[in-house]
Amino acid sequence: MGFVGSSVTMATDIITPFYLGKAQVRGKLVRLGDQLDHILKSHSYPPIVNQYLSELIAIGIALSINTKNDGLFTLQISNGKILRMMVVDITSEGEIRGCAKWDHEALEKLLIETNNSPSLTQLFENGFLVFTADLASQTERYQAVVKLSGSTLSDCMHHFFRQSDQLATGLVVATKSNPSMEGYSAAALILQKLPSSSEQTEIEDEQDDDDWITDLSLLGTVTKKELLDPNLSANTLLYRLFHERQVHILPAKDIVAKCYCSRPRIEQILMNFTEADIKNMILDNQISVTCEFCNETYLFDDLQISEILADKKL
Repeated sequence: MGFVGSSVTMATDIITPFYLGKAQVRGKLVRLGDQLDHILKSHSYPPIVNQYLSELIAIGIALSINTKNDGLFTLQISNGKILRMMVVDITSEGEIRGCAKWDHEALEKLLIETNNSPSLTQLFENGFLVFTADLASQTERYQAVVKLSGSTLSDCMHHFFRQSDQLATGLVVATKSNPSMEGYSAAALILQKLPSSSEQTEIEDEQDDDDWITDLSLLGTVTKKELLDPNLSANTLLYRLFHERQVHILPAKDIVAKCYCSRPRIEQILMNFTEADIKNMILDNQISVTCEFCNETYLFDDLQISEILADKKL
């Protein structure tokens, strides 16, 4: 079988799309390093929060970025018992941001009780997985909501695909923190089987199903070390896994950590509050607003607050 692809790259912080055979199965390989590290280091999250947020970011990127669709994609876990919320935003340009909220006291207690090894169920009990696509080509947002179910985020995503009538999907995820270098890395490899053509024969459908089983079996052989090895190029890894299935590798896309907050955006948000609410936000003659995604703080003094209140009256 042959191998078709772009030039070999050893880089991280990229998403590498590919397809197998006659494009009946498509896939994406996501690898994150410095950009993921940038997001996590802008906060002071506990290691267990960083681990799950790293996984969610890698999965969100694998699900979201499609060069044919411009827009914003959001993958979120909400309503969790202890890890109350995790969210990652991804633009079609490859810009990502993420944040988390949790019950500090409850998490500390749980970590002690479980010797720092809490289960996903203990952390996210009663949680929901929400995927939203706000695409420029569509007038309405697409959103799917599924109750969180599984022992790992990969299990939860497989449940999500089954419950929300998505494409048949296989997914593996890996994360790593390096205490000596204080760095984080993550990777995700996803396969999705496209719907059969109405013109296909029954024999061709059966062959596609057999091929899909083979693809999933090959996906299951990938190791965490392979996924996270910065010295193993995306092309080499994909060829190693799928050379028997004639893998065709498409040009990679860069992933960049970037928040969308700005002073004008914050001003617009403040404009949506009532005058009384805005005045209640004033502390020491100023309003301080901190972005939950990037931890950037915006300060508004007396004069700027007066201008915002004046604009509200226009």
